[in-house]
Amino acid sequence: MTKNITIYDLAKELKLDSSTISRALSDSPRVGKKTKERVLKKAHELGYSRNMMASNLRTNKTMTIGVVIPYISRHFFSEAIDGIEQVVASKNYRVIISQSHDDFETEKKIVKGLFMNRIDGLLISPTMSTPNAEHLNLYHENKIPVVLFDRYFENGGFSKVIFEDRKGAFDLTQHMIDNNCKKLFHLAGGISSLIYKERFLGYKEALEKNNLEFKDSYVRSSNLNPEDAIRIIKEILEKKDDLPDALVCGNDVSALAIMKYLDENTDLKVPEDIAIGGFSNEPASDIIKPGLTTIDQHSFIIGKTAAEMLLNFINDKEKAFQTSNTVVVRSELIIRGSTKKKINH
Repeated sequence: MTKNITIYDLAKELKLDSSTISRALSDSPRVGKKTKERVLKKAHELGYSRNMMASNLRTNKTMTIGVVIPYISRHFFSEAIDGIEQVVASKNYRVIISQSHDDFETEKKIVKGLFMNRIDGLLISPTMSTPNAEHLNLYHENKIPVVLFDRYFENGGFSKVIFEDRKGAFDLTQHMIDNNCKKLFHLAGGISSLIYKERFLGYKEALEKNNLEFKDSYVRSSNLNPEDAIRIIKEILEKKDDLPDALVCGNDVSALAIMKYLDENTDLKVPEDIAIGGFSNEPASDIIKPGLTTIDQHSFIIGKTAAEMLLNFINDKEKAFQTSNTVVVRSELIIRGSTKKKINH
């Protein structure tokens, strides 16, 4: 019968303490690079297989983190997950990904279920309708780190990685104004969600800076899916005497749906009759003609940064619950054909 190789066998072979072997196999910074390489090489030679279950029981870790997002089908979130997985996989963590479908009741059930599964930490982008962080309190009470990304709460007390939503919306609106747009409508997300409130404020600030008229009727609240976007553009087009010459959309999904609807069902041309811009730089935004002007949210970087923050907190629990960090990822305006009107000089 083949003998199971233990860390004590490795220690004997390499003439090192078993504690050093254990640290080397755990990638501890207390062990030098050359020693780690020696240990890993010998472990491979002897066929050492680490007993992860026993290791997890000793360290009281499951080596698993939870990720809760509204929709995995959205480009922003799939890119963010890519960034998250790159970071956590390099540290031998597993990821449990769950979708709330932008429903708060579903989110609450997922959050509780992940807690019952003894995850070591939670990354969450809350729903549009999540009112506060109360359902996350059981994580704080049990010293399980939580990091919010993209969407967040104003006074939740949780660390977060967020985006320059207000500046992004301001830059997009200003760009349209610079391209001769005078009557700009805004297709907003739920204003109760802080990121969409920030985008609304960025749009409004650009109008005010340029002395352009702002009306409440120019702002249409939406859940930003294709069906709702089409319903709203139909309503706007019914008022033929009050048509916009630009539409600042809260995301690319709604902007793309409106562009498709206008092309297939009206004589209006983009951008000649109406300029359209969105948020998130979906892959389709560079494929359609004209291409969609958008704000790149650098979602891969947001996911990567949030994962790094969470793992740091898992390894330093005191830091996790003594501080509330905020990292802001810069916005980038991507200009394409959907906003390039001819400027009158």
